[in-house]
Amino acid sequence: MNRRSFLKGLLFVSSIFTLKLKASRKNNVSFNFGVASGDPTNTNIILWTKVSPTFNKDVTIKWQLSADKNFKNILNSGHVSAKYSNDFTVKVDVNVPNPFRGNKVFYRFLFNDTFSDTGITNTLPQNEPDKYNIAFCSCSNHPAGYFNAYREMAKNKDIDLVLHLGDYIYEYDKDGYATEDSKRFDRVVDPKHEIVSLNDYRRRHAQYKSDLDLQELHKSKPMIAVWDDHEFTNDSWKYGAENHQNDEGFFQSRKANAVKAYLEWMPIRENKSKLKIWRKFEVGNLFQLLMLDTRSIYRDKQINIEDYFDGNSINKSKYKKDLSVDRKLIGLEQMLWIKNNLNKKFKWSIIGQQVLMAQVYLPTIFANINKKILPDYLHKYLKIGGANVPYNTDAWDGYPKERERLFKELKKANSVLVLTGDTHNSWLNNLYDKNNNFIGVEIGTPAISSPNTIDTFGSLTDSIEKGFIKENKNVKWTEGKHKGYTLLKITKDKSEVSFVYVNTVKSKVYEVIDTNKFNVRPNTPII
Repeated sequence: MNRRSFLKGLLFVSSIFTLKLKASRKNNVSFNFGVASGDPTNTNIILWTKVSPTFNKDVTIKWQLSADKNFKNILNSGHVSAKYSNDFTVKVDVNVPNPFRGNKVFYRFLFNDTFSDTGITNTLPQNEPDKYNIAFCSCSNHPAGYFNAYREMAKNKDIDLVLHLGDYIYEYDKDGYATEDSKRFDRVVDPKHEIVSLNDYRRRHAQYKSDLDLQELHKSKPMIAVWDDHEFTNDSWKYGAENHQNDEGFFQSRKANAVKAYLEWMPIRENKSKLKIWRKFEVGNLFQLLMLDTRSIYRDKQINIEDYFDGNSINKSKYKKDLSVDRKLIGLEQMLWIKNNLNKKFKWSIIGQQVLMAQVYLPTIFANINKKILPDYLHKYLKIGGANVPYNTDAWDGYPKERERLFKELKKANSVLVLTGDTHNSWLNNLYDKNNNFIGVEIGTPAISSPNTIDTFGSLTDSIEKGFIKENKNVKWTEGKHKGYTLLKITKDKSEVSFVYVNTVKSKVYEVIDTNKFNVRPNTPII
């Protein structure tokens, strides 16, 4: 048969072929990446899934919200298109009927007779509860170890809401940061190179969402998430990043790729301006939650402390002078938004953000550490141990004037709790402005799996922790030995802080440590 005869014959069988194609597509859709929900309001919730079709055309799937896990009492339902242009990810902003708001409801997606996992979620309560429990976490590095802490959050039925404060994914290649055990764990990154393109970021998100512990967390709890730097690349700012080189193309293109993939793969409610992810949530008069972006849209470039070393000594006077230059971290627009939304009617004002806010100096012990136990690039930093200068210019310590502007606004709230990620360690810090006025309490959450103090300093960790507490008036407690998450139990009279640890991320067999508990009283420093 020649080509012309073949094409002519094709016209006669087109209708039959179409019927066969439709039939063949009946079960050619799967839901391999689980389901997720997020950004609950008092009336609505975002439902998410990823469709995996065997064809590259948009596909319409159905979603259902039910009062029961058997889906006999359907509360809401509809259809949505999983688009090729959005990597076949789906998000639906679902209204929950009034009688069921604040209660557990069930949801799923389906295509013909193929069903996704069943998810459990809830909106925020419409009436003020006696208590509300928030788990928060950050720094989940896939090749560094297992997501045991995610599994523990999923199992904890007391948790009403999960906050992810950033570094949900990491961008490095197969030999990059914290990959030493990745082959043994069967957790080598995908793709194996550092992620730059849109397809790269999508594949990395897909690898993370393939993790069964993370899938279990997402399908059992609603999540409110914000990005930090590794969703883009290390130490990023508005126009660049420490881990972006010229041979990796234009940074703004890379940033656009990262943003698009993040918004596709996360259960986050989107704004018209994709970079403006700051948003607020309210639970009665008990608390308001303001989620900030300290990373992407307005952040000025960080001071590079490397520029102030002469050999192994730091030029303290020049360093401090340059640190005092006004730099933006959250920017004027976001600062105005904070000013307009902080309200004294709430017992607690909770700020969810990414980087350490308290002023913190390296303790003297660092100046006495044997260099032989550390990599060469860390040697010069030991010289600033006990020097009373900020060491982490990527955190709020690198933006002291912007921090003072924020503190000025936060003083207008009743009782402030700042929830922080990024450092991989646990922190309880008092926050004071430059005039020594108490602002609030900062709670820093440990890493899900990323390396912390003990992974670098080993047996010196206890002494380092004690040094931080002794030599920093703001630091009341810190712990750098364990990975895990933080549980915040909020009532009008107090907020109970529990640091929930797993004893290892190097094995799926682990134990839970739940002994570090602290009470924060309204508008009262930690003693």
